[in-house]
Amino acid sequence: MHLPSKESEKDRSRVDASGRAYAGSQRQIQRYVNDFPEVLEKAIVESLGASFPASARIRWVSPLKHEGYTEYRDGDFLQALGMQQYATELSKFWPKRGPCWDALGRIEKNGEIVGCVMVEAKSYVDEFYANDTGAKGASLDKIRGALERTAAWLKVPPAKVWARFPEPQRCLYQCANRFAHLFLFRDTLRVPAFLVNVLFTNDPHSPTSTEQWKEGLLRIHSDLGVDEFPDYYAEVFVPAIRG
Repeated sequence: MHLPSKESEKDRSRVDASGRAYAGSQRQIQRYVNDFPEVLEKAIVESLGASFPASARIRWVSPLKHEGYTEYRDGDFLQALGMQQYATELSKFWPKRGPCWDALGRIEKNGEIVGCVMVEAKSYVDEFYANDTGAKGASLDKIRGALERTAAWLKVPPAKVWARFPEPQRCLYQCANRFAHLFLFRDTLRVPAFLVNVLFTNDPHSPTSTEQWKEGLLRIHSDLGVDEFPDYYAEVFVPAIRG
């Protein structure tokens, strides 16, 4: 059993003593990973299509019930994926307290790890618009450098700013830093990584229809400044589990 550092933990006010979330996207992704992993895998693989390795499977490594539904970040997320050999490259690219991933999966084929899936889970459109970075000094410089390289990789116009957003209500820093880690894996490490936004429809906590999601995603794409996403990124609609 992998024991996470305290930095791996999210807001404990949203979960019970076992780590089980009370509601929302955090609870939904916990349910799918632990109770319906094949359903989640099928939705993701079908969405990624030919870009996903043929005959490979996803083995979910977080958030697992027997590990207290822990969500990993920094070196812990690499260790969970079986890719701890990239810890030095990650620390050069991004400062400590990087993204805390909602779900992580190893892509396995013939008993070997051949890639990974990094998942963000959302139940409503405005959940994408989270807090901006609070980093300062050298850490902020490192973040800005990583985001600038990522934005150039995605052909985002130079006028777009991905850290210290000028309009707080349009802040997509959380989304941007996830793309930065996809860039690190794909462009620098040459690891077949996939970034997936799992979008729950009709979550009782914050009901959002598929049509509302599609409309909201147009705004998100525009705010990010991305006209065309790579094949190894997907937005997957999954019905929320009730009860």
